[in-house]
Amino acid sequence: MTARAKLRRREWTPPVASSYAEYAPSHVLRPFVECFWTREAERPQTVASQPSVQRVLPDGCMDVILSFPEWDAAPESAMAVGTMTRALVLDASVAPRCYVGVRFRPARAAAFLSLPASELTDLRVSLDELWPDAAEVGEALAEGSSVRERVRAFDRVLTARLSPRAVADDQRDVDEAVRRIVAAGGSLGLTRLAPSLGVSRQHLARRFAQLVGVSPKVFARVVRLGRVVERVRAAAPGEHISWSMLALELGYYDQSHLIDEFREMTGVTPGAWVRDGGNGEPGTGN
Repeated sequence: MTARAKLRRREWTPPVASSYAEYAPSHVLRPFVECFWTREAERPQTVASQPSVQRVLPDGCMDVILSFPEWDAAPESAMAVGTMTRALVLDASVAPRCYVGVRFRPARAAAFLSLPASELTDLRVSLDELWPDAAEVGEALAEGSSVRERVRAFDRVLTARLSPRAVADDQRDVDEAVRRIVAAGGSLGLTRLAPSLGVSRQHLARRFAQLVGVSPKVFARVVRLGRVVERVRAAAPGEHISWSMLALELGYYDQSHLIDEFREMTGVTPGAWVRDGGNGEPGTGN
């Protein structure tokens, strides 16, 4: 039985109305961690007008998330969220009060996991199925009396878990491919990417599956989706969005191509997503 078959899907429901903050990792973790983040939901009576459904969009990253019923309580759950190829559609009315999470850089979560990233793709998995000492991790964060202290405790936990082999420069090809795809906004000639790195397309695809969790092509599509979201978010309230112009600017063949890919990865058309208030963003839905 594969590790994927052994993993049980777990629900993770981030709140809609909330305060969200990001924190930089320590120097040791910067090559591996994009940021730590925290979120505190508002009280239920204050979110009655908010959408009951939350779409968490793919962002090419993996997260580990601990949830708390209150900041002064012990964590009630801890889970790993694999790289996503499609949006998570969640019931926002049922959610823990507080979260502390870590967002790993693409291809860098492998330094803290003992299985290929592809075995977690599109899964939310209880952390105790991946880390035998997951309970101790929860206890370490439970001791923090403030949000920042819990973030610092999480930083120390990950620093202690950092695999010695993780610092070895054995994934330069994947890291460089990720950098180029992100720099190009997902619009990159992938047929020439592997040869330009001195590896075969098959090799790069295998390494992406192992370290990123998806293929270079899917990763590029996710990055381009993120650019669409960024551009729409940057528009002034009420500003008309020309999907045809946006499609050409961001490297889609045409407007239909943009709409088809957006719908495939989010479950709704771009227009419906905007009318819903842009409900959901890449990563944690912040």
